Amino acid sequence: MATDLPGILIVDDNEDNRYTLQLLLETDGHERIASAASGSEAIALIEKEKFSLVLLDLMMPDMNGDEVLRLIKSDPDKRDIPVVMISADTDAEKVSQCIELGADDYLPKPFNPSILRARIGAALRRHSLRALENEYLGKIENEKRHSEKLLRNVLPAEIATRLRNGESNIADHFDDATVIFADVVGFGKITARMKAFEIVACLNQLFSEFDKLAEDAGIEKIKTIGDNYMAVCGLPTPRPNHARLATKFALDMVAATARLRSRLPVPFSIRVGLHSGPVMAGVIGTRKFAYDVWGDTVNIAARMEAAGAPNRVLASAATVKALGNDYNLDGPHKIENKEGRVLEAFFVAQRS
Repeated sequence: MATDLPGILIVDDNEDNRYTLQLLLETDGHERIASAASGSEAIALIEKEKFSLVLLDLMMPDMNGDEVLRLIKSDPDKRDIPVVMISADTDAEKVSQCIELGADDYLPKPFNPSILRARIGAALRRHSLRALENEYLGKIENEKRHSEKLLRNVLPAEIATRLRNGESNIADHFDDATVIFADVVGFGKITARMKAFEIVACLNQLFSEFDKLAEDAGIEKIKTIGDNYMAVCGLPTPRPNHARLATKFALDMVAATARLRSRLPVPFSIRVGLHSGPVMAGVIGTRKFAYDVWGDTVNIAARMEAAGAPNRVLASAATVKALGNDYNLDGPHKIENKEGRVLEAFFVAQRS
């Protein structure tokens, strides 16, 4: 298409000079040629059209060529347009001034056609290479933004920043945080006769709702394992009120599951378990890496979830201790863990 061809603008107040330059360009096969008889006319054309090269006279009545050059090079959208100055003024100071302003070349009048052709060819090649460079840089920036987005989806923002800054072994200890586990009750039986795409669609709808709640509450989702959803409050940024935030989040998860029942092909119920205490957290792996947490607090939270009841939140005594009188408590209930330790736990409900 003609619009894809290089556009060349001739700027000269002398009609004979414009005609001579246009004839030379047409002879060399250039098709997109425009001309301006003054500096102001040239600026108006540059505002309307895209040019790959400007052949610019220096001495003109209304606006000198160096003024036109200064305007072109001061505009971020137009500064990459090559400008070849053509002038009868061969004063070395004037030539150097134009080069300093950004002119790509300077030819004296009367010009040698062979030299002018060579300079035009070189300027157009530079412009083409510059355009390719900008295109590649744009693609690199897009890829970088895409990578950043993927990284933020996989890791907490603070952890992603630390990785970008060169940390290769991220492992932190947190004195106190609250771990949340949620699990679909009887998931295996519920989904036994469902097709794979139906199961995935249901879990996606349910867990997407949990993700929104977690983001709004500033709670860090850690992972999903099958029908199990794990999150932590109080890391990677410590939060003094992590137990209260986690408890509200847990109750919101139960409420969200109830709201979704009418939209899911099979109604789900969830159990939620909470425990507060020290945890370790870090980035595990080099391929398909993940931000994970571990420690006895994680194991106890998982035990709370397993010992819970459908559509209820079971919190350990350590979590409940930080709640004050904000919630109704049912307990204590005795829960035995895998090591045979007996733990106290309470079912937590919102005060009416």
